[in-house]
Amino acid sequence: MLIYFPQMHEELVEEKVEGALIFDPGINRDETGDVPAYRPEDLPVEPKTCRRMVDDFISYGESLGDMFKFIANPQSNDKDQFGERTSAIQNELTARISPDVEDKSDEEARIQNQVVLALCYAYEEKNIELGSLEQNLNEKWAGFGESLGLDVDNEDDRKAMALGGLMANLPGLGGGDVQLPWKKVLEGFALLLPENSVLVTSDVDAVSLWKDRDIEFYEKEGLLEEKALVLREKAWKLLDLSGLPEDKPWLDREFTVVLKVKEV
Repeated sequence: MLIYFPQMHEELVEEKVEGALIFDPGINRDETGDVPAYRPEDLPVEPKTCRRMVDDFISYGESLGDMFKFIANPQSNDKDQFGERTSAIQNELTARISPDVEDKSDEEARIQNQVVLALCYAYEEKNIELGSLEQNLNEKWAGFGESLGLDVDNEDDRKAMALGGLMANLPGLGGGDVQLPWKKVLEGFALLLPENSVLVTSDVDAVSLWKDRDIEFYEKEGLLEEKALVLREKAWKLLDLSGLPEDKPWLDREFTVVLKVKEV
């Protein structure tokens, strides 16, 4: 099974791959686009509750912007990369563990990773919204002169139209420069995806890091229609950790990753 990584929205996937699926962390989404979504059947938190927990978690932050910046750039050396903010929902996570579950630590980890993936999903969603707003604004500025009926032969009118063109091309918040929290996504995938999952990535940040760490890349046939560049490595090594964390044994699983990215 091919799963896009780390994107959880079709709009953010630059290199489409036939048969690849978008991961659904358990939040109901509009069924739009051509790429089907994959939602594991055994996710511990049902969609309505998952969405509410995400909304509560975000509102717990000082501001929406700060919260999403924190999600995109987690503190790499902090055992709990979401810091004290997780304490607001910790009791609810624990309360959702069924009393008849033998391994409560495993169930709590599954719940927490699902919610973190849902937060990453919400981060993508917000950036897509910002990108749409920016595009609409740029289009309005680009048509500034025409909408006012300005004369291209008039010097003052030409200056006004030039201003519109300048404003239309100013850098903004949306677009392809979104830094996705790929490490948090990979950590959640390592716990929640089935063993036959193959990750398809076009994330330059992740690929650059793996190349810097001399992780082996090799060509392989059969995963995609054409021969592809792939790697296979344990999750904790892909996360650039010095060793397997004792409290996260699921990071010992191996992933096959297919690269669909321009040469880094």
